[in-house]
Amino acid sequence: MSVEAVELTVEAKKLHETMLVRGKGVYTQQELVELCGFEDTAHFMEHAQIILNKGLMKLMEQSESNEDGEKQVLFSPVSEQEAAKIKNMNSDEAIVYSHIEASGREGIWTKTIKAKTNLHQHIVLRCLKSLESQSYIKSVKSVKFPTRKIYMLYHLTPSIDVTGGPWFTDSELDTDFIDSLLIVIWKFVAQKTYPQCFRNRGFLPNGLKQYSYPAEQINGMGSILPNLNEINSFIVKSGITTVDLTLVDVKSLCTVLEYDEKLEEIAGGRYRATWQSVLEAGGGKVVGEEVYKPQDDVTFNILDSYR
Repeated sequence: MSVEAVELTVEAKKLHETMLVRGKGVYTQQELVELCGFEDTAHFMEHAQIILNKGLMKLMEQSESNEDGEKQVLFSPVSEQEAAKIKNMNSDEAIVYSHIEASGREGIWTKTIKAKTNLHQHIVLRCLKSLESQSYIKSVKSVKFPTRKIYMLYHLTPSIDVTGGPWFTDSELDTDFIDSLLIVIWKFVAQKTYPQCFRNRGFLPNGLKQYSYPAEQINGMGSILPNLNEINSFIVKSGITTVDLTLVDVKSLCTVLEYDEKLEEIAGGRYRATWQSVLEAGGGKVVGEEVYKPQDDVTFNILDSYR
């Protein structure tokens, strides 16, 4: 009787299901012995071997050695669907597929596949074509290596190192997208900093007038200045882009605006727009009044800044 014809024992099924349900990528032998209640390692290996023969588990080696200088063997579960997929591949395809799978979201270069498998280039290309036609793998463009053909599993999303993050479209820097976000972020912060800067006349909550003075100079209004979380929330709610931005991405955009002297970061991680940037955008001006005229016709006094 072939090993494929051997049915899974109750213990083997429990072992496989436990690994999948727990959701971890890899397990140590001791973890599985304890999780499934095996008597000892020999009892565990008896049923683990059945799973291995069915292709429902893979053996892996720990990247770092233990105190004795030995690398520990790890166990990784394989779903029944994945096992059936690999079973239908020929030996060359299975080898190529295993190396692509091991590369994860970073992907692997065709030349590297050839070197690792020691297969002839013609065979590697034939395997890649077959696997790609069945939607098992896909080719992606790499920002770092634009001339290389990189492969990864079909269902995986390429890492930022491969795609370049949200600022790249088809491996090209999307300057229009970046410029649009910079404008949106600046105007959002500017309206929070100078609530009436793009209106001729108007009032703030509680009857406070605001034409050209920044919000933090009005008692109780400084708290409306936005931080990174609030800027990001505004971008998400506005529907300006379908691209998911992290706080790191938003921070990098704010940094660009700081270099352009359009934003300033203040205490508490909040941002305010510079008055000069508002003027340059045509805001902050009041009909019939000079740009720098004091609010409400209050006579300017040099001591005001020190009170």
